[in-house]
Amino acid sequence: MGRKILEPIQIKNMEIKNRIGFPPFLGNPHGPKCEVNDDTIEWFVLRAKGGVGFAMTGAINPLPDMFEELMNMPPVMFPHPLTFHDDSYIPGYKRLTEAVHEHGMKICAQIGAGGATKGSSPSPFARLNFFEAILGADLPAEAYTIEELEEIKQQCVQTAVRCKTAGFDAVELHTAHGYVSLWGGFMSPFTNTRTDKYGGSWENRLRYPAETIQAIRQAVGEDYPVLIRISVDELHGADGVTLEDTLQYTVPTMEEAGVDCFDVTMGTQLHNPNNIPSLYVPRGHYMRFPAAVKKAARVPVIGVGRVLDMEMAEKYLEEGYADIINIGRQLIADPETPKKYFEGRSRDIRKCIGDLPRFGNCDRGCTVNPTPPAMGNTDDVAPAETAKKVVVVGGGVAGMEAARICALRGHSVTLLEKEGRLGGAVELLARNPLNSEFGNLVTFLAGQMARLGVDVRVCKRAQSEDVKGLNPDVVIIAAGATMSLPEEAKGKFGVLTHTEALAEPDRVGKKVVVQGLGYGCELAIALAEEGKEVTLFGKGAEIAPNVSILRRFFILKRLTDLNVCRGDGDIPMTSPENPKVLTGRKLKEITPSEVVVEDGEGAVEHLSYDTFIVSMGRKSNDDLSAALKESIKEVYVIGDAARIGEMLDAMTEANEIARTI
Repeated sequence: MGRKILEPIQIKNMEIKNRIGFPPFLGNPHGPKCEVNDDTIEWFVLRAKGGVGFAMTGAINPLPDMFEELMNMPPVMFPHPLTFHDDSYIPGYKRLTEAVHEHGMKICAQIGAGGATKGSSPSPFARLNFFEAILGADLPAEAYTIEELEEIKQQCVQTAVRCKTAGFDAVELHTAHGYVSLWGGFMSPFTNTRTDKYGGSWENRLRYPAETIQAIRQAVGEDYPVLIRISVDELHGADGVTLEDTLQYTVPTMEEAGVDCFDVTMGTQLHNPNNIPSLYVPRGHYMRFPAAVKKAARVPVIGVGRVLDMEMAEKYLEEGYADIINIGRQLIADPETPKKYFEGRSRDIRKCIGDLPRFGNCDRGCTVNPTPPAMGNTDDVAPAETAKKVVVVGGGVAGMEAARICALRGHSVTLLEKEGRLGGAVELLARNPLNSEFGNLVTFLAGQMARLGVDVRVCKRAQSEDVKGLNPDVVIIAAGATMSLPEEAKGKFGVLTHTEALAEPDRVGKKVVVQGLGYGCELAIALAEEGKEVTLFGKGAEIAPNVSILRRFFILKRLTDLNVCRGDGDIPMTSPENPKVLTGRKLKEITPSEVVVEDGEGAVEHLSYDTFIVSMGRKSNDDLSAALKESIKEVYVIGDAARIGEMLDAMTEANEIARTI
């Protein structure tokens, strides 16, 4: 029986060799004038070589005025997009299309213009946007005039024609993700409050996007594929676009306007950014949306929604959820995902962990694949000039990544780990259901230790004499960090650190107090979802300030009553009042039955507990480097053993240092 995922598909005059898509990412690598450069080309060629059949660029700016604005401002949160506002960019895009065509991949240019500061209607809107909730910063917006909208439409048409001239196989109009898309802002009742021909009824709100599609269609011809990306559900509830609205109004209107394929997504970037779903969102959670559109549409449908592996993609294709499956961040974690899968090397695939560092701009920093965008593949390492004997102390993710790269370079590697398991703190964190995807990285790295012949010795606490006895040329200390307890908590019954609570869940009682407003938030939520009665406190005023920013927004929605849009896909809220959250409280005393805390004005509260979990304070583990440096020429200390940081930092440092050995 053949695989559906390997079947070709036709969209107008474009035949795609398989059903694997790479979706649009804002801010593809580019040059200083937002032009295509060698990094841009390598970014897409890597996915083409990896087996992707169809890729889309991130939104390409068509507006000369927007280009001038971008050149006068640094990127804020969002990286600058590629641009194609005049003919001088055609040669660069021709280089791109010709390069990917050599590897059998078709490529679509997504045309889009931001609407965050100027769009369908002026702000403020009914609920807080992402920037207001997280940063306390508003994004005031003005409304475009009819005349300005007509000019923008014509500039989009001109860009579409340039895209066809440059060899793109199709063009797509980006109308998704709410107000960051000019056209998405028009479509949504949440952001469109106009009273002219472009506001009010569904017919009026869809008018400008439909007119733009019609104008593009007329300019590029009947046989050239024109796609549209839509948020079929903004996840705002009745305040915004719902799936029912999309099926009743948007699908038939856009088909009539000339759309050849629906690229289905969800959420809104500024008000409910679940279009960049974190590890909190179950795999495949949003695939019901393309499935619904496919039943209503007469043209092909592209689906997306945290699909990480080929088996899952195949399942959704076989069951008719979509005609093409877009696999996004997984193809950044490992550009060769399809190739490895079809070659029977699934164990060599690095799976995305959904931690969304740096506002989800994974192309600027991927924990699993910590390489520059132009390189894009951590398997590509140069062999060392001289093979050396390398000892790695510590079997956490940083230690294993360093061992992996050293082994790939041809060194003989021995890894010493004091515990009876690999993965260190990350393996423990993965035991929290909210963080279970972290286990993907541990599984991959541990498997590579066996595949690459790394001599792994567990249950071995390394002493300096043990290490010296192995006669290494190089030692890499990646011993991680140890969670510490405040003086008031030491030696007290029922007191655990965050990692102890994960390692020994049977020791956690029914009534739990958690100290620490950072990653303690994730633990508190998970325990509350298990049915435990949880109180979370900390001395700071902010909740989850150290958690990556998109994950933090989800946590804020779970733990606070912020006036933000709340939609399907957020952290579950089976009991919104649990955990109870107390900010601005410091630990005063621990008795056998109560944790006593004090606020800034001296008021005291008594929190009863069965288990008190401390989720704060880590101390680097490096008691070896000083002694080893006396007799070993090359000694490196990396990750938390060197300085307390995030997983991305540790992985990046391990990868970079190992490449120099």
